[in-house]
Amino acid sequence: MSSDRMKKATEWFYHTVFRDEPIRPRASAPVEKLPSALRAARSLENGWGNAWSPRETIFLKQAKLLANYEDDYPIPDDVTRYFPTYQSLTDQELRGYFSWRTKLRRGEVRKTSLSFAFLYIYELLDQVGVEDPMEGYRKLLAFRDAYGKLDGKILPYLDEWLTDYVVYYALDPNLLAASPQVLFDRNITILDMIAHQDDAKVLYAVKQLAPKWLARSKFYREEQADCDIVIVRSLRRISDHYAKRTQKTMVEQFFGRCVPYPTTLFSTAVFCDPLKRRDHEYALDERRIYRCQNGLWTVTQHAVSPGHSAKLEDTLKTIDAVMRQEYGYKNLIKCQTETKWLIKVIREETQALLAQKKASEAKKVTIDYSQLAHIRREAAQTQDKLTVEEELEEPLPIPEPAPAPPPVEDALLSPAEHRLLHCLLYGGSTAWVQEEGHLLSVLVDSINEKLYDSFLDTVLDDTPELIEDYIEGLKEIVTP
Repeated sequence: MSSDRMKKATEWFYHTVFRDEPIRPRASAPVEKLPSALRAARSLENGWGNAWSPRETIFLKQAKLLANYEDDYPIPDDVTRYFPTYQSLTDQELRGYFSWRTKLRRGEVRKTSLSFAFLYIYELLDQVGVEDPMEGYRKLLAFRDAYGKLDGKILPYLDEWLTDYVVYYALDPNLLAASPQVLFDRNITILDMIAHQDDAKVLYAVKQLAPKWLARSKFYREEQADCDIVIVRSLRRISDHYAKRTQKTMVEQFFGRCVPYPTTLFSTAVFCDPLKRRDHEYALDERRIYRCQNGLWTVTQHAVSPGHSAKLEDTLKTIDAVMRQEYGYKNLIKCQTETKWLIKVIREETQALLAQKKASEAKKVTIDYSQLAHIRREAAQTQDKLTVEEELEEPLPIPEPAPAPPPVEDALLSPAEHRLLHCLLYGGSTAWVQEEGHLLSVLVDSINEKLYDSFLDTVLDDTPELIEDYIEGLKEIVTP
C-alpha cells in the first residue's frame, strides 16, 4: 500500500470512527434533602472514628440522637433487611420508618414491613425512647399484644427476648411467672418431689410436660379416670426405683441434669449491651439461673427444653399400651420402652386397679327407694294368689336385638384412597401419588372425612402417618 493511501485511510478512520463529541449532561432527578436530624445521624455512619465501629455501636448512637424524632412521609409498602439498622435503610425508607413510628407512638398501630417492626423492638431492647427498663418492658409487652395480632411472625422472637430483657435488666422474676420456661421448671419441680405431692398436682404437671400422646389416644379418652390413676401410681413407683437404685432421679432420667449451658441473650437481635454487663447473676426460679462472667453468659437448666419431653411421652405411651393389654382392648399398640422392670410396675398397678374395681363392685349395694311402692303392690298380689288357684302368666315377648351397625364398606373409598391406605398399612411406596397427579394432602383429608363416622376420629395425620389406635380397624377395611 502506498504512503498516500495509508495516510488517507488513517485520516478517514480517525475522523469517522473516533470523532470528538461533547459530553452530554446526565439526566437525574433532583436530590431530596434530608431533615437536619437525619443528616446528623447519617454523619455518624462515616464520621471520623466510626469507620471501624461495630454496626451495633453506630445504631445505638443514632438511636439516641433520633429518640424523639418525628416525621410525616410516605411509608413504603415493603422493606426487607435482615437485622435492620438505620444504616441499612435508604433515605426514603428511613423517613418512612420514622413516620410509621410517629403514628405508632400516638396509638395508631399499622401493619408494616417486618424490618420496621424489628427496628422498633431493637430500640426498646436498647432502652431508646424509655425512661427506665420497666417502661421498656411495658412497651415491649404492649407492642407484642397489639402488633402480634397483625403479624404473628414477631411473636417467637419477641417472647424469647422478653425473657432475656427481664434477666438482663434484673427486673422482678414474677413478670415471667406465666412464661413457658418458668411453667416448665415449676412442673418439673412437682415431679421431682412426687412423693410429697397430691395426685391432682402430679397429673396436671404430667399433662403440661408431655401432652402429645394423651391428647390423641382413643383408649385414654375412653378410660381417662383409670388411666390417670395408673399414671400417677406408676410414676410414684418409678421415681422411688430411680431414687433407690440409680445415680439419677426420675426427673434427671427424663429431662437431663440441671447444669450450666452457654447461652446468648437477645440472640438474632441488634443488641448493643448498654449496661456492659461483665459479672452478673440472676435467678429466674429455683432451677433456671443466669450468670455472666467476663461478658459470657450461661444458664443453669435441664437439657430438655419445654415441649420436647420425649422420654416422659414414651413412658405415658407404654402405660397406655400395657393398660390396653390388661383391659382386653381391641386396638393394641407397642410399648415404647423394653425396660422390663418398668413394664412390670405398670402392669402391677393396672392389675391392682382392676382388682380394686372388681372388689368394689362386689360390695356395692344399691337401694332404689322409688321402687318401694311397686314392690309393696307386687307383694300384695302374691299374697292374693296364694289363696286362689295359681295361674300361669303369659311370658312377656322377648325384644329382638337391635340390628348391628353396617360394616364400613370398602367402596366408601376411591381407588386412590384405598391404594394410599394399603401402602401405609403394609409398607408400600407412595411415590405414585405425585406421579399420577394426586395431591397427598387432599387424599389424606378425604380419607379422614369418609372414615370419621366409623372411627369418630381422624385416622391419618398430616405426615401422613397412621394413628396407631386405628391400625387394626383399618386392616379390617383394607385387606392385604
